[in-house]
Amino acid sequence: MSQQPPQWTLLGERSTKDFHIFRARTLDVADPRDGKPYVRTVIDAPDWCNVIPVTRAGEVVLVRQFRFGTWSNHLELPGGMLDEGEAPPAAAARELEEETGYRPARLEPLGVSHPNPAVFANRLHTFLALDCDRVHDGRHDTSEDLRVEVVPRGEIKRLVREGQITHALVLAALLYEAWR
Repeated sequence: MSQQPPQWTLLGERSTKDFHIFRARTLDVADPRDGKPYVRTVIDAPDWCNVIPVTRAGEVVLVRQFRFGTWSNHLELPGGMLDEGEAPPAAAARELEEETGYRPARLEPLGVSHPNPAVFANRLHTFLALDCDRVHDGRHDTSEDLRVEVVPRGEIKRLVREGQITHALVLAALLYEAWR
């Protein structure tokens, strides 16, 4: 195993700004090699979850929604933030049902990843939801406007290859599922 890089030194925290769904902290840090100071930003957000929902017929339930960062629609897996004190499997089942109206018979954990450890301090919990049945039309948050799309499981690779699924966290989830 390779040698670990040296740990940076935290000199202080200058400011925190609360954006309701996350907080941004400004840190003063020192390079461990020469002590040179730098400013870094860390975003504290609740943990997230995403779900690969597979119906009893072997179809994958996806959502298409508008994303402000790219100012475009994206084809994604259902998911969202964990509520305070909520266990990841409960959040995954809740988000799946809220966004799509589907409920799984079984939920299997696939893995935990760090969405972007350069700036985010949270984790992403990924689940496989099996034998999903549609129980209602979904109960979206008031700020969500999404469309449910159900595709044959075998079409997912094509959607990725053709650039129709580009969200990095969705791609990571699909990789977890492919490697299980």
